[in-house]
Amino acid sequence: MQNMRNFKIVITTTQFLSKHYQELGFFDFIFVDDVDAILKASKNVDKLLHLLGFRYDFKTKSWTGKARGCLMVSTATAKKGKKAELFRQLLNFDIGSSRITVRNVEDVAVNDESAEMIAAILKKLGTGGIIYARTAEEAEKIYESLKDDFRIGIVTATKKGDYEKFVEGEIDHLVGTAHYYGTLVRGLDLPERIRFAVFVGCPAFRVTIDDIDSLSPQMVKLLAYLYRNVDELEKLLPVVEKHVDEVREILKKVMGKEKPQAKDVVVREGEVIFPDLRTYIQGSGRTSRLFAGGLTKGASFLMEDDAELLSAFIERAKLYDIEFKRIDEVDFERLSRELDESRDRYRRRQEFDLIKPALFIVESPTKARQISRFFGKPSVKVLDGAVVYEIPMQKYVLMVTASIGHVVDLITNRGFHGVLVNGKFVPVYASIKRCRDCSYQFTEERENCPKCGSENIDNSKSRIDALRKLAHDAEFVIVGTDPDTEGEKIAWDLKNLLSGCGAVKRAEFHEVTRRAILEALESLRDVDENLVKAQVVRRIEDRWIGFVLSQKLWERFANRNLSAGRAQTPVLGWIISRFQESREKKKIAIVRDLDLVLEHDEEEFDLTIELVEEKEELRTPLPPYTTESLLSDANRILKFSVKQTMQIAQELFENGLITYHRTDSTRVSDVGQRIAKEYLGDDFVGRDWGEGGAHECIRPTRHLQEMTFRGLFRKVCW
Repeated sequence: MQNMRNFKIVITTTQFLSKHYQELGFFDFIFVDDVDAILKASKNVDKLLHLLGFRYDFKTKSWTGKARGCLMVSTATAKKGKKAELFRQLLNFDIGSSRITVRNVEDVAVNDESAEMIAAILKKLGTGGIIYARTAEEAEKIYESLKDDFRIGIVTATKKGDYEKFVEGEIDHLVGTAHYYGTLVRGLDLPERIRFAVFVGCPAFRVTIDDIDSLSPQMVKLLAYLYRNVDELEKLLPVVEKHVDEVREILKKVMGKEKPQAKDVVVREGEVIFPDLRTYIQGSGRTSRLFAGGLTKGASFLMEDDAELLSAFIERAKLYDIEFKRIDEVDFERLSRELDESRDRYRRRQEFDLIKPALFIVESPTKARQISRFFGKPSVKVLDGAVVYEIPMQKYVLMVTASIGHVVDLITNRGFHGVLVNGKFVPVYASIKRCRDCSYQFTEERENCPKCGSENIDNSKSRIDALRKLAHDAEFVIVGTDPDTEGEKIAWDLKNLLSGCGAVKRAEFHEVTRRAILEALESLRDVDENLVKAQVVRRIEDRWIGFVLSQKLWERFANRNLSAGRAQTPVLGWIISRFQESREKKKIAIVRDLDLVLEHDEEEFDLTIELVEEKEELRTPLPPYTTESLLSDANRILKFSVKQTMQIAQELFENGLITYHRTDSTRVSDVGQRIAKEYLGDDFVGRDWGEGGAHECIRPTRHLQEMTFRGLFRKVCW
């Protein structure tokens, strides 16, 4: 056998690798087609790491060295073992599957599934249609009704010959079944040929009373959640897994009698019908495929005779930001032209650059994870402790990560509390350090905690270095921090710190929803330095006023946990002043019959009452919530503290349930008005609040039934 160290490319099996890896040299690039086979034997992982340049130290029982090349793996099942953790530790990536749900599809709902309607759609849009039926029998009927007027084929478990004819262009349309693992739902990737999809019948799955005993525990839990208005089930919701048999018996009793208040499922006597959005998204996604020049446009028609099921399907689709049109709203001429134009672009894809990577930085890990999942199931990698979610989109391969708030702050041991004063004011910034043992935060350059002396310090320098590496690889950075002065300052800091690694732009969004993120990515802007200056001054005020006053409190009360901020201090003065006023005694007279309280120093006096004016007033609802009114009501009604309210609001915002919660605007956007109208129906009366602009009130980002919201809240609590 020739010396394999002379080869630059080696294609090998796991068996060959096991026998001959010592004869192989180092490689700059290793591709493993089936990493699951490698992971079955832990020694194979060791051999891969050796080929990359790592060595195992038996004394320290750890791996040493540095990767000399790059490892790429492919997996079908994404099953992880203990050895897979080495990929994260040494090569900064996790093994896992990803799923892309980015789509450019015009969705149309039709309350008619007749053969005449199907034929009308095919005639208007021309070639390239996939028709999905509920069953193979229905697919046969549709095929028979259309075959005389259209060049059409059929694909079932026993008939697959027409598939190749469709690929070659010998027939114009295919009929098959809408099953998630079916050939036409998952097995097609023909961006040029497939232009539109027609679903004859809503994809759905049905559960009857007879099915309950055979349901999986997860499905039992879903049904229990649906019937959560039943007291017996509500009590068991947090522990369904431990009481599955008991829950099954309760469900058998209630399924034929109780009807839960849910708009996105259909409940009939002894039966529950769930819209199958997963199959619909997968099948309609055949019409819209990602390529080097962007994303092909597609159309999808959902035809259903059952108006109640169609309504439930449309309602469930809103959770995925899928909005359906009525068929009378469709401009077929425009739609057909757009379908053709995007496929013409696909044919010329060699002329376009590949979709470029973009590093998208937000403030919190929760928000990073939430945003990445809007567009599918992301792949995950870890770089020096920074978790990065990677997901392809129409314009970018988006790498979403978090700065975890501010990365720099005013230093404390230079100038006057971090500001050099010498004819000019020069703020001096340093990385933020946090003690992992006592949670104390500081900025001065030192190796140990000034409070407890611990050397277990988390320094934001490591995050900055990780972000610089990611920015250098991506060459384009989008900063999506919160839309306020503090978020603008973080964006400005990141722009300066990542200078030289690539272009940096700002994305502004006021709610964490798929629609808002897409709109923000389409309207990128530069950092607003006026907002940055406002935040710089505000932070200096914190130091010069609040920090100095806090030190006086520490000295006076011998307690370093006390603080006095630039806002808290004057508010405290106002409270003291009002308290002193309240201590002043005054004589009052109370007229109980008239519910009057009068200032008067006489024990008896005459009181004359005259009717001055009589009028009727129309009381309108209070304006939408701002931060101030939210904090006030949360304290008055729920007895929540400011900290507790803002923490809950932050979690709701990051999970995409409310708009940004730091606002003084009462404006309701058109989207907010539409959400309210969908929820209130005929009771909706639109009102204009506040002035126009980017900022908005605090409002829900989607309409949720009370019980649905309670379920989401309980899920978060669990």
